[in-house]
Amino acid sequence: MLAPASPPTVRDRLIRLRLMLVALSVCLWALVVVVRLVQVQVLGRESFERQAARQSERMINLDPRRGPILDRAGRPLAVSVDAESIYAVPQEVHEPDDTAAALARALGLDAAARRELAAGLQRSRAFVWVRRKVDPRAARDVRDLQLDGIGFLTETRRYYPKRELAAQALGYVGLDNTGMSGVEYAFEDLIRGRAAKVSVRIDARRRPVETTEKPSTEGHSVVLTLDEAIQYAAEKELDRAVVETGSISGVAIVMDPRTGEVLAMASRPTFNPNRFNAYPSSHWRNRAVADAYEPGSVFKVFTAAAALQEKVVDPDETVDCGDGAIEIAGVRVNDHAVFHQLPFRDVIAHSSDIGMIRVAQRLGRENLNRHIRDFGFGAATGIELPGESSGLLRPPSRWSALSLASLSFGQEVGVTALQLATAMGAVANGGYLMKPLIVRQVEDAGGRVVKAERPVAVRRVLEADAVDALTDLLKGVVRRGTGWRAAVTGYTVAGKTGTAQKVDASGRYSMVDHVASFVGFVPAARPVLVILVSLDSPRGPHNEGGDVAAPVFARIAEQALGRLAVPPEDADRMLRMSAYRPEAPAGPASFHAGPASASPAGAGGPARMPELRGLSAREAATLAARQGLIVELKGSGRVVAQSPAPGTELEAVTTCVLSLSRAAGRAETPSGQTP
Repeated sequence: MLAPASPPTVRDRLIRLRLMLVALSVCLWALVVVVRLVQVQVLGRESFERQAARQSERMINLDPRRGPILDRAGRPLAVSVDAESIYAVPQEVHEPDDTAAALARALGLDAAARRELAAGLQRSRAFVWVRRKVDPRAARDVRDLQLDGIGFLTETRRYYPKRELAAQALGYVGLDNTGMSGVEYAFEDLIRGRAAKVSVRIDARRRPVETTEKPSTEGHSVVLTLDEAIQYAAEKELDRAVVETGSISGVAIVMDPRTGEVLAMASRPTFNPNRFNAYPSSHWRNRAVADAYEPGSVFKVFTAAAALQEKVVDPDETVDCGDGAIEIAGVRVNDHAVFHQLPFRDVIAHSSDIGMIRVAQRLGRENLNRHIRDFGFGAATGIELPGESSGLLRPPSRWSALSLASLSFGQEVGVTALQLATAMGAVANGGYLMKPLIVRQVEDAGGRVVKAERPVAVRRVLEADAVDALTDLLKGVVRRGTGWRAAVTGYTVAGKTGTAQKVDASGRYSMVDHVASFVGFVPAARPVLVILVSLDSPRGPHNEGGDVAAPVFARIAEQALGRLAVPPEDADRMLRMSAYRPEAPAGPASFHAGPASASPAGAGGPARMPELRGLSAREAATLAARQGLIVELKGSGRVVAQSPAPGTELEAVTTCVLSLSRAAGRAETPSGQTP
């Protein structure tokens, strides 16, 4: 038999109690560990991941490649190019002060920038920019230093290959790749594209690693109405005029009056958008649309237009010019010269203020106000450029006793250069006010048109008989009046001079400072160009609009007419130019487009496009111009391709594009000279 177990002793009980306490402690500790693991790995996972990412990772939005801005022929005016940006991972920088000093030397940083950089490197952050979008030489110098913790990212920066050309119209882009003015700002949403997302992490060996999370998409291309060559001519001649006359500033605008397209828009002083920060902010402003000023005598064009439209005066009617003075409401108004009796056409040609006041009095307040508002004054034109001023034109209820007289010759009204050019375009194109256009179309990266601008006739402002009469008056200004220096050899010019006194600090009209201007169109019979030139405060003994602005008009017009291959109006010269025609290439659509065969459908039929292939540029341009077409030339030499095709009906066609090549050979004219 087994002996009965002895009862546990006190010592045994203590051992068991200790074992139970140890087991309980282990269980409790295991429970705590499990709870903590659940807390860290499950409940707090996202929070700790974010904390880890902040310590070892930085998500960066890299600027997308902005779409290019092109002129009307596809020549680049603004493009995006690759540029390297330099960054640092402070945790990897062992000697922040030494590293900052080395970077400062390579990048040309001043003492303040070096201290700021050193402070940034001493912070316990995973990422800090050192310098963004540096030039290739600076990037190479930094790379050669082989500094720990310094890395490179490829970004894009905006580059303007033509420097100052059309700077105010194009605008500029800030360091954050955002358009700040001009077309860059107005079309920001389309040009910008979508940013890339790049993650910069530290790997197991604490080296920076780049990972692209989301690629960028390129922005859309914007095709402008500007012509690079005409823009260059306008800027060159405006520069010359500002320097020669000592003017404070200047503006030149070239427009196609039939479509409202702006072919050139120049402002001086200007700036280089590649380094816009090196210029005063006043140079960034597009004076052609932002600055309103009293136009002076160029405004007489629109007073005369209203008078002719309302038939309150006849061009040959004699107007009393008061021997150079008139009294209105107790105020004596003096003319710039003494005129007694002048036919109305000479009132315009010699720019008599008193003569215009007499005509405006016949019109009355309401009629004059209505007509000048119809021409677009007092309201923004709607061009797609930021910062456009609407000018200043008070309602008749706020006119003083002198306002009717003052407005008749361009005082008490504020206009922009673009408003003036657009209004003159309505005279040139037969009486239609066109909306001015600066953009032709917007294309995506694949070349598909996503937005196209078409000419818009806002309203009709003049009837045909008033247009003809006014055009004849404006031709007289250049033939025998104040605008004779605007004449262009081979072409008839119609236009008007202006010399507008500026208001000085005392609130009175200055006897020294004025705005000298000329606005006109050419050729007068079939206008292709409207050109405005305005100079602020020119100096010298001869500084009125006819002296300083009219010659600039002539020089710009001569170059622009050549660029567009507009043939001279001289009939004998045109006959000589078209007398010789080489045989056109054979084909079903070929026909001889001599003077009697411009329309192959015969008399009374629709005008059709002549065959131009094989001709010289001048011969082809002459024949196309006879059909009322604007000619655009691509290349040099003889015509090898044309658009529209030969035989196309021309009723809805305004532009002819001719492709030229010297490989097509050169024919001699009857005189033995190549055309």
